[in-house]
Amino acid sequence: MTRRLLLWALGVALSGAVWPMAGLAFASVEVGQTVENDELPTLDGRRELLLSRKALANVFIFFRPNQEHSLETLRAMALCEKEFSGKPVRFVAVVSGSWPRAEVVATVAEAGIRMPVLVDEGDQLYGKLGVRLHPVIGIADDKQRLLDYVPFHKINYCDMVRVRVRRALGEVDQAAVDRVDHPPKALMPNEVPGAQARRQVRLGELLLRKQPAKAAVHARIAIEKQPGLASAHALLGNALAAQGKCGEAQPAFAEALRLDPGNLAAADGKKSCAGKK
Repeated sequence: MTRRLLLWALGVALSGAVWPMAGLAFASVEVGQTVENDELPTLDGRRELLLSRKALANVFIFFRPNQEHSLETLRAMALCEKEFSGKPVRFVAVVSGSWPRAEVVATVAEAGIRMPVLVDEGDQLYGKLGVRLHPVIGIADDKQRLLDYVPFHKINYCDMVRVRVRRALGEVDQAAVDRVDHPPKALMPNEVPGAQARRQVRLGELLLRKQPAKAAVHARIAIEKQPGLASAHALLGNALAAQGKCGEAQPAFAEALRLDPGNLAAADGKKSCAGKK
């Protein structure tokens, strides 16, 4: 068995694991090299390029239908995409053309993503990049250079992608990326300040679209544990707004923006509730 085939077999067998070895994700392209900007058909019948020259950060997500980790990733990236609304960041999802269209459409609908979904007919892009694991996320700049790629992580996946996008935008430095990738290990998870509150926020964000009442419960638990957590107040506001309770949501948005004036979730929610009761 060749070395590349062995890596492929290992990736298939353990595709759902938490991978510290990102090199197994893209076997044919290294960070700093150019990604070919292929034009691919989309689920809605158009054709789009993989990368945009107008985006300082191009985020492309390889996923598989009917795979739990892929579904989790698409949901998380939908939230990440919303956070970067209005910034030069582009998100796309990529799926192998070997999957039945009905299965792909069902997965996309369940995940609730709005980003373009590109269909890799003949798996040509898969071959060029050497994609071995699912899901996996690549990030490229406006010059088609691969900045980084992140295999699936059960914990903090969105955080790991978010900080790399912010690095591409020049908002944070490499030290910030390192802190996210290698958090302090001395404390147990429940002992990390704010960890329980942030976990409640993440759970609430996953429930927000389909079960806003439950999302509000998680938001209130997070606020009780950490009253100064802006994202918890933003989540509460959006959960209330989703239930048609804009009057109750506005104080939550106001508190989130007081704590973090740059909180996009709170700003967008406040705008959507303007003039509503």
